[in-house]
Parts: sequence; C-alpha cells; structure tokens
Amino acid sequence: MLYSITPILAAESPMDHVVDHPQIFLHNTAIVTNHMIMLALAAIIMLLVFPWLASVYRDGKQVATGTRNFVEAIVVFLRESVCRPVLGKETDRFMPFLWTMFFFILTNNILGLLPISSLTAFFWPKGTLPNGAERVPLGGTATADLYVTGALALVAFIMMQISGLRANGLANYLKHFLGGAPVYMAPIMILVEFVGMLVKPFALAIRLFANMSAGHILMAVLIGFVVSGFSALGTGGGTLLAIVVVLGSTAVMCLETFVAFLQAYIFTMLTCLFIGMLVVHEHQHGAGEHDAGEDISDANLQAGMHMAG
Repeated sequence: MLYSITPILAAESPMDHVVDHPQIFLHNTAIVTNHMIMLALAAIIMLLVFPWLASVYRDGKQVATGTRNFVEAIVVFLRESVCRPVLGKETDRFMPFLWTMFFFILTNNILGLLPISSLTAFFWPKGTLPNGAERVPLGGTATADLYVTGALALVAFIMMQISGLRANGLANYLKHFLGGAPVYMAPIMILVEFVGMLVKPFALAIRLFANMSAGHILMAVLIGFVVSGFSALGTGGGTLLAIVVVLGSTAVMCLETFVAFLQAYIFTMLTCLFIGMLVVHEHQHGAGEHDAGEDISDANLQAGMHMAG
C-alpha cells in the first residue's frame, strides 16, 4: 500500500499521477500517451494469462485449483447469475464479449492501483521531452480517462445496436422507437427513445470514469497534504500529519480495490441489460410462465436501470 502512494508523493503536483501525459511525439503531435501504454499492457496481460488459465481444460483437466478456481468462480457467476437471467437462451452467444469487457476493465482498474510509476521511473524518469513537453514515468489508471471509458461505451453501444438489428430485423428494430405507443405519438416517442438510446452509453462512460478517477483524485489530495504539512508545520507536525495521511490512504486503497471489481461488474451488468432489452423478448421465456429466472431478470433490470439513472 505504501509503495502505491510513492509516485504521488514524489510528484511536484499530486495530479501528475491522475491525469494522462503524452510520451511519444511525432511532428509535435502526441501519438502515444501513458493511458494508451497502460491499455496495451492490460491487453498483453490478458493475452498471456487467459490462454495459460485455459490450458488445463484443453489438457482434459476439469477441476480448477488456485488462481484458476478464483477466475472460474467469477466467470461462472457472471454467466449464470448475471447474464443468463437476462439473456436467456442467447446467453452463450454474448458471453465471450461480456467476459472480455469485464476482465479488460478489471485489469486496467487493478493496474492503476499498482506502483508502476515507481518501477518505470528507473528507466523512464521524469524530465523534458525534445519538444519541450513534460515527461512523467509510465503508469496511471486508463479507466480514469473519459476518452477510454467513452471508447469502451461506444464498443458496447455498437454491440447493442448490431445485436438488436440481427435479432429483430430492420423493420422491428425501427418499431421499438415507438415504445409500443400509437403511431400518432411517433414524433414524441421517437425523440424520447432516441435520446434514451444515446443516454445508455453515456451513462456507462461517465459512471466508470467518475468512479475510477474520484478515488485517485482523493488519494492525490491526501498525499498533497503531506507536502503542505512539512512546509507549514515543520518536521514534527509534518510527520504526525503524514502518519494520519498514510493510514487514511491505506483505507482508501482498500476501498479502491473493491471499487475496481465493482465498476467492472457494473459496466458488464448494464451492458448485458441493455443488450437484453433489444434482443430478448417476453415470449422467449414462455407464454404465461413466471419462474424464478424471470424474477431474477426483473430484479436485475430494475437494479440496472436504477444504476444507469
């Protein structure tokens, strides 16, 4: 925990650890930034780790142990408890996308909590780039960048619309913009449904961005108190303040670890719900049937809409 706050403490501005920074320029235009590197690192980790986790299953071993057991529990929970009640028989078709979305967001969230800046500072120290821009050590939380969360939400949005078109056909897809209202209500209903369609990815992007950046900004502010404390209170007062800040920062880091998992789950669950709204229809559950699965689906739908709002 203490190593995780060192890059913030060492920075001239505590926000250096929070905001994105350009790293490579081409003709005075930033083409690579910190968050782009962290996204690539997360993708590489997933490409290396998940084939290794799945290797035992390819070898015929069906009982997972250790790390594989932990990952399998998450995978099964997402499929059976989150997605299947919502997507029904369409679940298996969408699970590769939803699993990938969940673990990619989670990996980026976790990487943002690790002291990567402290490690990369040895070979990529803070300094000035040839074009005069400031260079900082590599690191940071990519999902605390609105551009990144916006891109993830855009991918989810495209998946929703394509899935809706494939499941319903163009005519029925366009019909849903009426929301079941009479044709004479079309001018109002189409506008409302269209705005609602755009609000969904906006809610996904803002929720992930706000939650992931808030904790890091709070950490930056807390660590900033240490620098100010030594300047204003001297060594004794600054040391006492630093102890309080470290204890508080440790508690925030524990909360941030929980939030890293929670926000990946919420993003995936809401994406699943939004896809289900376009793909799954009531008759697919069976006419007149009202089983436990539908109860779970209704509960998840209400919870998801509450979160989206």
